[in-house]
Amino acid sequence: MRKGMLLYPFMFIMVLTAACGETSDETAAEVTMPVETAEEIPAEQPEMIYASHILIPFQGAQNAPADAMGREEARAELEIIADSISAGLITFQNAAANHSSCPSSRQGGSLGAFPRGAMVPEFEEVAFALEPGEISQVFETSYGFHIVLRQETVQASHILIAYEGASRSSATRTKEEALELIESIENELSMNETTFEEAAGEYSDCPSSQVGGDLGPFSRSVMDPSFEEAAFSIEPGEISGIVETPFGYHLILRTK
Repeated sequence: MRKGMLLYPFMFIMVLTAACGETSDETAAEVTMPVETAEEIPAEQPEMIYASHILIPFQGAQNAPADAMGREEARAELEIIADSISAGLITFQNAAANHSSCPSSRQGGSLGAFPRGAMVPEFEEVAFALEPGEISQVFETSYGFHIVLRQETVQASHILIAYEGASRSSATRTKEEALELIESIENELSMNETTFEEAAGEYSDCPSSQVGGDLGPFSRSVMDPSFEEAAFSIEPGEISGIVETPFGYHLILRTK
């Protein structure tokens, strides 16, 4: 659990802007922190991980409801849930939605990204020790019993070429002109006539252009599905083909 119920007063910056392909306003509001402009991104950001969890509180735990079960009953309940996930009988996301007492259950247990020092020590120690994709054993904090899934992430940069009529776009170019432009950029990159960072700075319609298109790390279920599929399917150092989302046309460079 994040300190002080969910989180100490701590703001981290992510360039998951309105023009960079979130899934929806509602999802972005719940899964990510408020977005700031690229000028406000610090030169060096603290280490972040993405994680989801399931919380089963017990009587006497911090913020536990009045009808919380006893301590050992709560542990046994979560052990059963963990075994069901391990056996493939239910996904972590569905288990969190159906059983977790944390408000994050509405997002399938997703806590978004957080740095060291944001969570209570017992939670942080477990979460940061996991490998991406790994699920913890049942463990206890002052809020109850938890299991944690450390989510897999990629880090990527992109170039967005928007067009008139695209979601949240103020561009005046036609869709045909946008496609022609991004095809020419793709050609420049393939011929090594420019770097991805330079092309993003010159052409991209996303505010991330001010940092060479860098979006930082992100997990699944944060970006538009088409964008996510492309970013997770390429290898570090590889540039995707042209990807279309409701925001326009993209080229994606996976950096990590």
